[in-house]
Amino acid sequence: MAEGLQLHALKSASAVRDIKLQPSFYRSHWLVGFGWNHNQWVPAEFPDCKILDAAFGKTPVFFSRVDGHASWLNTAAITELKNAGFDISKDPEGGRIGRLPDGEPSGLLFDSAHIKALALLPDFSPAQHRLFFETSQKIFNRAGFTHVRDLSMNLAGWTLLRTMEEQKALTVALDAFVTAEILSDLNRVFEEIQIIKADPSLQMRLHGVKIFIDGSLGSKTAHLSLPYTGELHNGLLIWSFDDIKQALRRCWQAGLQIAIHTIGDQAAHLAVRAAREISAEGIAGRLHLEHVQCLRPETIQLMKPIHVTCYLQPCHWLSDHPWLRKDLPAELLPYLFQWEQLRKNKIPFFFGSDSPIEPVSLFSTEKALRESAAWGIPALAAPWTNFHSHPDPTFCPSVTEIHDGRVIQVFFQNQPLL
Repeated sequence: MAEGLQLHALKSASAVRDIKLQPSFYRSHWLVGFGWNHNQWVPAEFPDCKILDAAFGKTPVFFSRVDGHASWLNTAAITELKNAGFDISKDPEGGRIGRLPDGEPSGLLFDSAHIKALALLPDFSPAQHRLFFETSQKIFNRAGFTHVRDLSMNLAGWTLLRTMEEQKALTVALDAFVTAEILSDLNRVFEEIQIIKADPSLQMRLHGVKIFIDGSLGSKTAHLSLPYTGELHNGLLIWSFDDIKQALRRCWQAGLQIAIHTIGDQAAHLAVRAAREISAEGIAGRLHLEHVQCLRPETIQLMKPIHVTCYLQPCHWLSDHPWLRKDLPAELLPYLFQWEQLRKNKIPFFFGSDSPIEPVSLFSTEKALRESAAWGIPALAAPWTNFHSHPDPTFCPSVTEIHDGRVIQVFFQNQPLL
């Protein structure tokens, strides 16, 4: 992402016409970018394809939103996707296709529609993939990170990273999960996992499967128990409850852990309920809940008898709080960012950066925890650094030295990186 076209600084949709194009911004002939955020624009409205048509003409454009749950396309991109078999006529299950007043596609795709379209784009070249990995690990190391949770691993990525490891060029340790987009994708994922396990690594540990069952708050696709303010919907549930249960059952029976992307309170509740029901069948396993930006108290109580660990990114409060009170129903605001309730209830949890959605920074965690307390989020009654350490100190031991709010040095397996 860091070597590609960054759209975080766009002040308006029309500002795309000022982009200075570079060869690294392309996947074959497609122009791709990441990071636009309509909540930072005035007015804070979603864009449409006409703006990209005027700026880029017949070049197909695919710009992913900052949360990775929506995309903004031009007409040329929509045409190419249709020719590649993408059904633009109706919303896919777990997704939404934006429409203009005349019913034609607006150029916006949400969640599973976004993912299906992204899968049809030409791949990056092997050289681009290598460059992306090398650049990203430098960013992590400079920010003081040595251990990364990779929730989008695949066989090609593992193979490339294993090559880097053998060349002594891999400067992070990875906890990896292979992504399954839909239930029927599990067969392919299990096959990849078996091949990966046959090529073990000292710096990478493959734990299991990652699934996305809802979207994001910024795209209003995170699955809530109540409608978004001014909307007639509660977001998107990308996997049905029965499919979530089936995924849990199959992963745990195969001895694999499962990581579930849950941002909305209802998505988290359904994931925990599903895990409870599968556990009641006598099938046990480990559940990881990713993000959990909104958690109801009853959901936290349901977590207690099962093996669940939560992963939160306090930095999301920094980027989201300017609009949360406007877009979320008031009844759910007390349930945002429940790190202190998780601590009180002895539910294991860890903090992270959520790169590339958010900048890689240890200190944004500290800032978010401090400032969110004044906003009304219950303060964490423990040192925040306790939740930024890897749970296994024997896995590629490392030390990050911090002084006066900056990273001084990073030692990874006794070798200095800075």
